[in-house]
Amino acid sequence: MKILCISNYYPPFFEGGYEISVKETMDFLIGLGHAVFILCGNKGMTRDEAAAEEALKPGEPHRVLRYIDYLRPSFKDKHRVEKHNYGHTTQALQSIEPDLVYLGNMKGISIAPVLAVQNSKYPKVFDMGDIWPAVYLRSGIKSLVYRSLKQMIPFTVGGRMILDPVIVPSSWMKEEFSRQFKSRSIHLVPRGIALPPENPRPVGKPLRFVFAGRIEPMKGLELCIQAASRVLAEYQDFCLDIYGDEDESYAERCKALIKKLHLQEHFNFLGKTLDINKILPNYDVLLMPTMAKEAFGRIVVEAMAAKVIVIATDAFGPKEIISSSHDGFLFKRGSSASLASAILHVYQMIPQHLEQMRSQARETVETRYEINLVKMRLVNILENIIKEAKQPQRGTK
Repeated sequence: MKILCISNYYPPFFEGGYEISVKETMDFLIGLGHAVFILCGNKGMTRDEAAAEEALKPGEPHRVLRYIDYLRPSFKDKHRVEKHNYGHTTQALQSIEPDLVYLGNMKGISIAPVLAVQNSKYPKVFDMGDIWPAVYLRSGIKSLVYRSLKQMIPFTVGGRMILDPVIVPSSWMKEEFSRQFKSRSIHLVPRGIALPPENPRPVGKPLRFVFAGRIEPMKGLELCIQAASRVLAEYQDFCLDIYGDEDESYAERCKALIKKLHLQEHFNFLGKTLDINKILPNYDVLLMPTMAKEAFGRIVVEAMAAKVIVIATDAFGPKEIISSSHDGFLFKRGSSASLASAILHVYQMIPQHLEQMRSQARETVETRYEINLVKMRLVNILENIIKEAKQPQRGTK
């Protein structure tokens, strides 16, 4: 297969597990001998470097797409980005003539690349790691009229994005895309990871807890702080190490709450880590108190593979991964009391039960989320999409 992958970010530049998973898919396809070309945003490139980029090369990110400036939004800037990204996508399609276009995260780069692909008639598939189409497909007559007018006005980029076929990592997302976006061809393929070596901490006390994720309101760090007061009433050794980029105002709010509750000795802000797999073997328990509509929960699977017990929100992606009290724990979304109860339950488990749960967590990943199992399912889907696109449509000769 000859594949053109388009995404807003491409590692080492990424916002979360979505972009990492797209890269892993491309790496897997390259490993199978397929020709993969990558068109992505210019994150990490100087203006001169971006201008010097002339041609796509197999396996190398071509960082030429631009981002809309959401801090200083203007119609002029948006139009300029859309025209630029539409033009570069069209050039890439004409140069490569791909068998398939693999569309990742479009946030920031507009839907212009998608429209260029649709207008080219090349087969495409969306890899959906979150609900980014909602940003572009706002409901209402005003938005519908605006998109229709753009399609008719010369020198603008407009049109209707057709969200088919799509690949989603969870059942709730399959239902969401069917209901909200009227997608008809939806393939459910969970995220896969390469299994790390089995090198967990020896079972014992004190337990070590970790939080890994962007420090922003929807990731729920405040719940951990609120739960800590209840836990510390019984276990004074509770401590949480925190890894992740900070939303400055929210991080300050969390630190102020920690200070107010006199918990400074129990919370450590350690910054962003580029390789969570190097960190996880140092811990016993991962806390994932997310309030967001998590498409999947890659960090959950990564922790389980490392034999780290996960305590996560009982909704959306995490709920579909964890069988509570078997290979991890789920707690009531948004409830610090429920989170505290789950933490206390882990403290009260005897070493044999802790070890059993860790082994069951690893087994879940081995049998459901191991990268080769997952990616071969994905390859079969891609091959079928290409095959179906080559078949003559009903009513044609």
